[in-house]
Amino acid sequence: MKKRIYIYELESYKKASKEKRNSMRIPKTSYFDLEGLPSEEVGEVLESYIWERGEKLALSSLVTERTTYNSLRKFLIERRITKLENADPEKTVRILKGWMLEKGLALSSRKYRAAYDITARETSALERKLRQILKFAEAEDERDEQEKDIWNLDKFEFPINRNPIKNTKTINFTKISQSDIREEVKRAVFLHLKYSALGTIHSEMTAIKRFSRYLEEKKPKIESLQELDREDIEEYLIYLQTEAKERKNYRSDLYGLRRVIDEVGNIYERGHLLELFLNNDFPSTPKYQFKFYTDATIKRLNTHIFKMDEQIARALIIHQLLGTRISDTLTLRMNCLREKEGRYFVRIDQVKSITYEKAVSNEVGRLILKAMEYTKMHYGKTKYVFVSKDDPTKPYQYGMIQGQVMRMIRQKDIRDDNGELLKFGTHIFRHCYGKKLTELHIEDWMIARLLGHKTLQSVHHYRRIGNKVMADETRKTREKMDLILMDIIKGWDGYEL
Repeated sequence: MKKRIYIYELESYKKASKEKRNSMRIPKTSYFDLEGLPSEEVGEVLESYIWERGEKLALSSLVTERTTYNSLRKFLIERRITKLENADPEKTVRILKGWMLEKGLALSSRKYRAAYDITARETSALERKLRQILKFAEAEDERDEQEKDIWNLDKFEFPINRNPIKNTKTINFTKISQSDIREEVKRAVFLHLKYSALGTIHSEMTAIKRFSRYLEEKKPKIESLQELDREDIEEYLIYLQTEAKERKNYRSDLYGLRRVIDEVGNIYERGHLLELFLNNDFPSTPKYQFKFYTDATIKRLNTHIFKMDEQIARALIIHQLLGTRISDTLTLRMNCLREKEGRYFVRIDQVKSITYEKAVSNEVGRLILKAMEYTKMHYGKTKYVFVSKDDPTKPYQYGMIQGQVMRMIRQKDIRDDNGELLKFGTHIFRHCYGKKLTELHIEDWMIARLLGHKTLQSVHHYRRIGNKVMADETRKTREKMDLILMDIIKGWDGYEL
């Protein structure tokens, strides 16, 4: 085992440009110290960990990490931590926290999150680093993935219906405290994973975790879903109405819980589980408040969107002009656009519904082409028009878009027509698009077609109408729509989106 690993030996240093190295002024004597550690095993784990981090991190991040590493090394030596591989993480973290208190180090900090205007508690860098190293030191688990308590979705051989703009990699069952229930839920979720959208699975997991916490607190004797009876469900319904405060309406939660319990009933042949819920157990659908922005609000917002990163600005403007869901905008493919008889047609591969094609104006077509040219120039051949900087094989992630716009709204103090700080939601642009169509007195079936709604009537007309007819019949509508939307963003002279 080496006693020192110098920064200049690591891959991130070798890959960094000469300008980057010079600007950081890293002394040749900078190193990660492995001397004096309490055991050979700890030294070997840390050595492997440092070499791996040297391959993954940027040089600036690696240098910053050395400070945290030095404090953690001091803790391991002073507390004589001789084992990291398969160590009890919670016990080891408790020892770390005791040491931190003794040294006068804060166990957590308060961090202001500008995107959401909240100040949240943040775990200390030392604790995060220790947990990361303990995770790294875990021996490889040779069990089948569905037997583990945390599933790595990339390890399943069958395709999983994921939303590409949500970076979901795992399903975590550890928060289900009852071991029997955990195993029952894993079997049910494994079956659902083969045919349900990952978003549906997440709603089921949220519901079952909440139910597990309730059972742990109120009915600790229940260790299996197979033990449930109707009285247990009724008591849970009363609890949701009288004591639970996490949500105003638990309708979707209850449907998710019922799906899991029904599946467990089918798997273990417990017919009574299929009869635990009655139709009137579910709260009425909450009254949906249809929200939209006024033209003046959109113009104020777009004035600032225009000043953002140019490709993000294109994505948000194209999103408004197409009237699509944000998931459909961010997953536009490089082959989504075609030109026929002087008209542009864009193919919308809806994540949640059907694939359809609609005609768009020349202005919208050229804007999409400009976005494609940008991506080709910066990332080469890609699948999507709007790609992640860190991984161009993936589209823009929704969290990144939302976070940047929310942060901009707060920093620039963008307000609605009532003077309230703007509440941003990408789906509101779709509402605005639909609202404009209704104001133009377009028939319902045409609105459904333009928005890509999946209904019997919409599908019926979609099959009957060819692209040329569709283009002719909607041409005036599209021209009016584009003029209205283009008017909102006009005045951006001197900049070519």
